[in-house]
Amino acid sequence: MKLAKFLEILLLGLSAILFVVFFVSPHSVASDPIIDTYLIWAYVLFFVALVVLLGFLLSKTFSTKKGIINFLLLLVGVVVLVGISYILAPGGEVKTSVAYTEQISKLSDTALILTYILGGGAIVALVGSIIMNSIRNR
Repeated sequence: MKLAKFLEILLLGLSAILFVVFFVSPHSVASDPIIDTYLIWAYVLFFVALVVLLGFLLSKTFSTKKGIINFLLLLVGVVVLVGISYILAPGGEVKTSVAYTEQISKLSDTALILTYILGGGAIVALVGSIIMNSIRNR
C-alpha cells in the first residue's frame, strides 16, 4: 500500500473516531477537554493539508522559469492583500476577562478583513466564470 493512501486512511479513521467521540460524549462547558482535543485535531489536519499543498505547489513551481515568476507574483499579491487588510483593521481596545491586547485585536481584525476580501473575490470569480462560460457557449 502506498504511503499516501495509508496516511489518508489513517487520518480519515482518526477523524471519524474523534467525530463520534465528540458528538456522543456529553459536554456542557466550553472548557471541556474533548473540545480542546477536537480543535487540536483540526489544527493538525489544517497543517497537514497546508504542507501537502505547498509540497505540490513547490514541486511544480520550480520546474520552469514561468512557474517561478508566477509564484513570485502570487507571493507579492498575498503580501499586498495582507498589508491592505492590516492597514484597514481598526484594532481598538477590547474589554474582556482574558488578556486581549490592542495588537491581538489588530491581528484578528486583519484576519477578518482578509477573509472578507478573499470571500468576496471568490464570489466575484464564481459569478464572472458563469458569465464568461455563458458568453462563450452562445
